[in-house]
Amino acid sequence: QERISIDSKYEQEGKVQFVIDAVYAMAHALHNMQRDFCPENSGICADMDLAGGKKLLKYIRSVSFN
Repeated sequence: QERISIDSKYEQEGKVQFVIDAVYAMAHALHNMQRDFCPENSGICADMDLAGGKKLLKYIRSVSFN
């Protein structure tokens, strides 16, 4: 029944936001890659499976969000 509020003693580690941003960037990159490579499928298709790390890195680097 614990809650995080102004009155609680909880302090978030300073680097947690970087981890959250990294997870969001990876999720957006995979989503965009799947949309481009497999528009007819709801999951991963053979083209995406064979794309490789360099293509995924390109998608990761193209992600931007606030």
